[in-house]
Amino acid sequence: MKLVTKPMSVAVRKEVDVVVCGGGPAGIGAAIAAARNGAQVALIEDRAFLGGNITACYVESCNYFLHGHPFDVSGIYKEIELDYRDQFGSSDDIRTDFDPHRFSSEYLKIYLDSKMEKEGIWLRLHSKVVDVLMEEGQVKGVIIASKAGLELISAKVVIDCTGDGDVAASAGVPFEQGREADGLVQPGTVNFRIAGVDSAKVKEILDREGVEYFYQIYRQKVAEGVIDMGYKRQVFPMGRLTAGGQISYINFCNVFKIDPTDPDDLTYGEVLCRKHVLKMFRFMKEYLPGFEHAELASIAPSIGFRESRRIRGMYKLTEEDIDNERVFEDTIAIYPRFYDILSPTGTWDDHVFLKDLDKTYGIPYRSLVPVNVEQLLVAGRCISTDHMAEGSVRAISACMATGQAAGTAAALAIKGGRLVRDVDVKSVQATLRSQGVELPEL
Repeated sequence: MKLVTKPMSVAVRKEVDVVVCGGGPAGIGAAIAAARNGAQVALIEDRAFLGGNITACYVESCNYFLHGHPFDVSGIYKEIELDYRDQFGSSDDIRTDFDPHRFSSEYLKIYLDSKMEKEGIWLRLHSKVVDVLMEEGQVKGVIIASKAGLELISAKVVIDCTGDGDVAASAGVPFEQGREADGLVQPGTVNFRIAGVDSAKVKEILDREGVEYFYQIYRQKVAEGVIDMGYKRQVFPMGRLTAGGQISYINFCNVFKIDPTDPDDLTYGEVLCRKHVLKMFRFMKEYLPGFEHAELASIAPSIGFRESRRIRGMYKLTEEDIDNERVFEDTIAIYPRFYDILSPTGTWDDHVFLKDLDKTYGIPYRSLVPVNVEQLLVAGRCISTDHMAEGSVRAISACMATGQAAGTAAALAIKGGRLVRDVDVKSVQATLRSQGVELPEL
């Protein structure tokens, strides 16, 4: 077969100071922080809405692990949560049994649209970053693909908040993926939403017994051979319960041993998980009290992953750093010690959930800086860590914190005429503190 090609030209669509690639929690933090510190910002997102895994995958319970603990997430995340509550209250949630707060993925889409407008950020949805413009080892912008074709967004600094390190990989930044021993990553999950439950009955059970009551029914039926999902996971966290009979997500349907950066694996995972959704929904409808008249309301628009690429940065944050509560001279975020690593194999003997929230650790700026490319920063779960440490920094509020640091550093580097690698970290820390981030004085 002869490959036919035609010459292609890429028009400059926008020239900005900072282009943020990815509109999830890290990208939101980066874009807002850069704009507030004087940069002209473009935010690129390939979906139809912002919010990342919160909105696209129904991961509405962002700080579940902080239930009952006084650790206070600071910075832009805290600001957004408080501002959102002022506008949307408890997101129609009538549950009182667990969790500090749950967003509504639908309300949050609307909130974030308005937030970007207020912050003066140029937003482009339905646009995917497909390549980078490089000159002598320095990123000069990104090429995006949309229904308008290929376009160039030129920028002085690019921040990769794609979650998968897509931009960094395109720029030639080396990366690692999965466990050090075998490269396996945590499973992908497709969440689903249920309507038509008996809200009063389900709430009464949750208030009296907690969600463990429903887990016990599932485990009993697994033991009886009634249901076999093909993996050993035995808990299915539930989201908001509304007076209208909606449960906003069921987090359970997994696919294991696939590569989240491989489109063939992603296709396989989406199709398999939707089969699991139907199977699990039918089980719940038949066996869980209060679910007798339920209907399958929606399946999350996208499979969600907990990890994929991790860039090689100027410093690799490790499990040892976290366990030893290490705080670095270039710390740009403080976070509690916890790990949430779902079994990469599905056997569940390699699942890790550990929290010791009285201990905290620092995330260093150097973990956001790639080793071999200039004017590129990375924020979110794909910063430079080992596999275990990624299981902590992947938390949604941590992703927004690293995004806020990256956006702040980018804007200050531009103001000071420096490369982001050489930015005055003390100034970055001072600016973060002045804008609500709780950092130790070092």
